[in-house]
Amino acid sequence: MGYLAADKSGSSARAALWSWSAAEGVLVIRADPGGPLARLDGRWTLQALLDQMDGLARVRISTPLRQGRAGDPIDIRVTLLDGLPAHFFGAFHDVGVARGLLVPAETGERFVYGESNVEPVFQPIRRLDTLAVAGFEALARFRAPDGKLVGPDTLVGMGGDTDWSAIAPVMLAKSADALVALRAQGHDVFMQVNLSAAEIAQPMLVEEAAAIIRDAQLPHGVLRVELTEQAALRDFEGALGALAAFRAAGAGIVLDDFGAGHSSFAWLAEIPADGVKLDPRLCRMIRQPRACRIVTALTGLIRSLGMTVTAEGIEDKVIAEELHSIGCDFVQGYAYDMPLRLPDIGVAFDPPAA
Repeated sequence: MGYLAADKSGSSARAALWSWSAAEGVLVIRADPGGPLARLDGRWTLQALLDQMDGLARVRISTPLRQGRAGDPIDIRVTLLDGLPAHFFGAFHDVGVARGLLVPAETGERFVYGESNVEPVFQPIRRLDTLAVAGFEALARFRAPDGKLVGPDTLVGMGGDTDWSAIAPVMLAKSADALVALRAQGHDVFMQVNLSAAEIAQPMLVEEAAAIIRDAQLPHGVLRVELTEQAALRDFEGALGALAAFRAAGAGIVLDDFGAGHSSFAWLAEIPADGVKLDPRLCRMIRQPRACRIVTALTGLIRSLGMTVTAEGIEDKVIAEELHSIGCDFVQGYAYDMPLRLPDIGVAFDPPAA
């Protein structure tokens, strides 16, 4: 079995983060010193920034920035006056406020990888009202040297030589393949893939996600990226820009483990998410009156923002029913399903045991 490796030539040039405020008429760019976009670092009026681009790019950027509405994606290829081609993409997450990435063309290459020891398993996510399968979370598993399928912690302990930086694109590609097959069989489901903050910060990964979604002809938002709260907090501004770019690429966004650690309502307000997963510890506290009031209020707030709520890590069906009664939309956990290998994924659609 070959072990995962990726050709990341050209990936060292980092993207620049950008944020736009229509109220101020200012676009802020955060670029790495010494990088290909370093001269754009700083605060720009829209006209001053447009003056740094060729004529056609000026129209392509100015119109969506001036007219964009909450949720609108921005996905534009531009050429700077010095001849550097770049990809300007992101999304509006509120009225007059947008964020995203400006990616130099040389970072827009595809990941190249050979035979991989990464083999996703898929845990169903069910609708709490009917218990029908709504989607899956793809979980990374690995073929160890002895042929067994193991988790990442076990593989590390066995001394596996996996290139960890290349796991995310393989997981996205294999998860998309599984999603395409399921939807071709008539299952209207989504697929969620967990990414770390370091992974979403890779410009190539956003480009890879866009190419995977485009090549598979997937509808917008059915291939979804999960980001944990703690990962986002390590570089909040960077996470906002990268997630907006993923949204423009056609991916859905899910905030994972909400309620653990230093939860921030700014996280809910500023990340353009489609859904939120409640931390399992918070879900298990639902029988405590004080905790129940907190979870009820939090669930109502999340849904009022147009996002769905998933109760994760549920091992007790009675707790799942209580979470449904306070407004949770989806459930994921061993109370209903173990993770499934791809050949066995069809059993998820069998009627659940009483």
